[in-house]
Amino acid sequence: MGRIKSQCEKQFLKYNKVNYIMTIVALILSSAMSIALAFMLQFFVESVEYGSHEILRKGRIIGTAYLIIYGMFSFIQRNYKNTYLRKAMAQFKDYIFERILGKSIAGFGDGSSAKLISAFSNDLALIETNYLAGTLSLIYTVIIFFASTIAALYIQWQLAIPVLAFSIVSILVSLKYGERLVVKEKETSDENMGFVAQVKDLLNGFIVIKSFKAEKEVLDIFRRKNIKLEEAKEGRRVTSDTVSIFSDISSIIVSIFILALGFYMAFIDIMSIGKVLAFIQLSNYILHPVRYLAPQISNRRAAIELIERISDVVEKEDEKKEGVVVENFESDILLKNLSFAYGDDQTVLKDINLRFEKGKSYAIVGGSGSGKSTLLKLLLGYNTNYDGDLLIDGIQMKDIDLDSLYDNISIIQQDVFLFDSSIKDNITMFRPFDKEKVSRAIEQSGLVTLIEEKGDDYSCGEGGKNLSGGEKQRVSIARCLVRETPILLMDEATASLDNNIAQMVESKILSIDNLTRIIVTHRLNNDIMQKYDKIFVMNRGLVTEEGSFDELMAKKGYFYSLYNVSQTEG
Repeated sequence: MGRIKSQCEKQFLKYNKVNYIMTIVALILSSAMSIALAFMLQFFVESVEYGSHEILRKGRIIGTAYLIIYGMFSFIQRNYKNTYLRKAMAQFKDYIFERILGKSIAGFGDGSSAKLISAFSNDLALIETNYLAGTLSLIYTVIIFFASTIAALYIQWQLAIPVLAFSIVSILVSLKYGERLVVKEKETSDENMGFVAQVKDLLNGFIVIKSFKAEKEVLDIFRRKNIKLEEAKEGRRVTSDTVSIFSDISSIIVSIFILALGFYMAFIDIMSIGKVLAFIQLSNYILHPVRYLAPQISNRRAAIELIERISDVVEKEDEKKEGVVVENFESDILLKNLSFAYGDDQTVLKDINLRFEKGKSYAIVGGSGSGKSTLLKLLLGYNTNYDGDLLIDGIQMKDIDLDSLYDNISIIQQDVFLFDSSIKDNITMFRPFDKEKVSRAIEQSGLVTLIEEKGDDYSCGEGGKNLSGGEKQRVSIARCLVRETPILLMDEATASLDNNIAQMVESKILSIDNLTRIIVTHRLNNDIMQKYDKIFVMNRGLVTEEGSFDELMAKKGYFYSLYNVSQTEG
């Protein structure tokens, strides 16, 4: 039985079968022209050998026709082959990225990003070279082998049979050793994936590395990983070279055998010199698999493993496929006896009981590591392995369709991601929005001055490098406000803004009608805190206090202390 192809692999031929078939036809025609070249060589040599001017004259005509036909076939192959490769890779990458975007947030956050970065930076090139182009080369190798074998048997079967037998033995031996190449290729890919993941982590932590003066230690870590990768690559090259050396030696032995036996047969008048030279030409095609078949098959098998690795990541279905659709947010969000832990010894939230009513404003405050951000992640469905209840309009979060949830919730985070595109595109996320909505979001996020100075078509640059930290944050705030979802979450979203801008933005958000706001903040400004309907105070995974600003200040508890400390720091 043949190997079952993954959906990823099937993308190569989707809407691309005509190009593939025509490429194969062109390969067959090219191999036929290669065989014809051997007979032409025989024709010309024998015309000289037997002193026939008529044969030589006809040869010139045949040679000219051969060049014209060969050129036509070559251009046909070029056009169809390159079109096939272009469409195959484009469809393959489109499918992969579409599947990635179709994953849930929780499904994507399982450590698969390093595999995908490795795939896009390294594996795709190997797949194109060793699988797509490699398969075509493999097909040509097989076609030319059988065609040249038939032609050699026709010219002189007594010489062809021992050459064929030795070639087959050499091919089998090289294929057996070539299995090691598959293992080496996989090892190299694994090391490359780990190397890419580590470089990604080190670059993301660049500021921390510099601030802690840990350059030497980090360089040692990088060097160790780099050495392991290069050693793996060296092992792959050594194995590949060993297969090539064996193949070359086998080819040399067969070539010497053909020359010795062929010219001996010519000497005793069994063969003409023309036939000997034609046979030598054909032997190059018979020996082609000896040189290339094992590396081609090994590289192709290694490329298939890369495809299957990508398939395992992108085609892995999320556990939760369907859920209850939340049409509109109608009543409240309720947390009852909710606890959550990242691991057996990493309990983050303990017995949380909260209620967020529609249209009201809530602040969540507390020290670092108290569980505030984790609470927001649970509200977004990032993790559903919590204990207790998390209900939106009475529906358990675990049972909600996440696509419908995101129609009702937006989040503004402290870390901002911007595309290398215009301010407008980053606000709208390339989607069509009513102009009035965009203008309102720009005004509410404090972007009016920036837009007036630079225009909404101003490029943010890669990662938003053309904007200041505060400007990037305001773009991300406008991005959420333009959606006008009924629920807005903010996770330290104004931390990078100066006090005046932060207060202005937060005040505008708190004044929006029919919006449920759940805002994690460390800015405890008196005037702003007065505008919240309720403040929840968290400490070490527990909600220790709750109430209005005046109520909490009157208690003179933990919130009172946080407020006084914030005023001192301010």
